[in-house]
Amino acid sequence: MIIVSHLPDPSLGHLVREYYYFNSGKQPHSRLVPVIDDGCYDIIFFKEQDSALLSGPEQKAYPIPYKVFTIHQLNPPYKIQFGESLTFFTIKVQPWANRHFFNVLENPGIQDLLKTNPELASFHKTVFTSISPEEKFDLADTLMAEQQQSMSPATLWVKEICEAIYKEHGMTSVSGLSKAFGKSRQYMNRIFKQEVLYSLKQFILTVRIMDLVKYRIGNPGISMTDLCYRYDYFDQPHFNRDFRRICGVTPTEFFEHLPDFMLRH
Repeated sequence: MIIVSHLPDPSLGHLVREYYYFNSGKQPHSRLVPVIDDGCYDIIFFKEQDSALLSGPEQKAYPIPYKVFTIHQLNPPYKIQFGESLTFFTIKVQPWANRHFFNVLENPGIQDLLKTNPELASFHKTVFTSISPEEKFDLADTLMAEQQQSMSPATLWVKEICEAIYKEHGMTSVSGLSKAFGKSRQYMNRIFKQEVLYSLKQFILTVRIMDLVKYRIGNPGISMTDLCYRYDYFDQPHFNRDFRRICGVTPTEFFEHLPDFMLRH
């Protein structure tokens, strides 16, 4: 298995959150693994193109036959099903830049990005050659540098909101942000959804659970009870309910079978 994560060039940090390359190697059988929605839209380059995404409480299956795609307005929890191997390169966009890159998406589902961005085909062709991970990341920096545009006042304002949520590790509320930014909840929700393509409440919960997962990966000795209290949950059922809503399984189940690509954290 190969998994390598990399931060973008600092000049691209306002647009790109992370790059990572994953290659599972050959597996003895097909696998079904949880995927966390972190509120950031991804530009995902797939090599095998024979996987499926399971979405929502009913785990409806969406085939992924595309070389380059993103996931648009589907409901967590998510799981990905793949065959003998899984190889992909991900460009994770900053949440406040979601609309900047994906404003043409319409219907919910797995979106083929080559339809609207045919120039991504050349990157797909190159990124899965035998070049080193460092060269892959350099190519991604070059690709994303070509996408730079000035941010609108609304985008810059939403960037401040996102950064405030990250600073609090998701342990905040719409009411608290409304008070801090001096705007009504209705106004904040409308502008936030316009730029991030997520509701403000959903994004806050997503950040909280994702931060919690990263903390637990870095501190495997912490008990679930202590983890619950650390993230301001005052009872285990509430904690389990929120975690299952985002990850699809209980915290214990998730950490006992941690998806390989989460190890980059």
